[in-house]
Amino acid sequence: MSNIELTEDEKDCLQELMNVAYGSATAAITEIFDAFAKLSIPTIQIINAVDLKDYLAKELNFKDEHFVASQQINGPLSGENMFIIDKKSATNMSIKFSFSDDQISNEDISDITLEITNILSSSTISKLAENMETSVSFSAPTIKTINSNNQLNNIFISNYEKVIIISTKLEFDDLNIHGELFILTTDNSILFIKDKLNKILDEL
Repeated sequence: MSNIELTEDEKDCLQELMNVAYGSATAAITEIFDAFAKLSIPTIQIINAVDLKDYLAKELNFKDEHFVASQQINGPLSGENMFIIDKKSATNMSIKFSFSDDQISNEDISDITLEITNILSSSTISKLAENMETSVSFSAPTIKTINSNNQLNNIFISNYEKVIIISTKLEFDDLNIHGELFILTTDNSILFIKDKLNKILDEL
């Protein structure tokens, strides 16, 4: 498994599938917020699982408090969704749900962030699974707050050798809300994804 990689054709195919999946998520989020949401073009790469913590530390600025929501994906396409959002953005997101700035608590922010994670997770992965002709289920999402890179420890990381990272940025420019969604799939799921991508490519 240590030498596994995606070919350029496989990566392009997966990116197209993710663009379709993100379209579903964008529509769902836009309807909830009544504001235009934008999910950036996904970036895709395979890294060693032990390097995931350093990767996230480079991608994100943890000088400020962040909420990190995670949701396990179960099935042939297994792994984890991770939605990371800074406290200011998460607060603005919660205010959009009719909370006022002076009455909002960390518990309220956590609840809203979990709800958004649930929507992003189910919209993107369910659509991806549908296009790969498989099915998935989801565990209940969990959330924690972190203030430094050292708090990025994740049991998920230690259980696997390789990780496919599919990352995108969620932005509402007018609302000053910015978050990042990471979809992490590993080991046997990488082989499953490669097999499905090649079947799709063969049909083109």
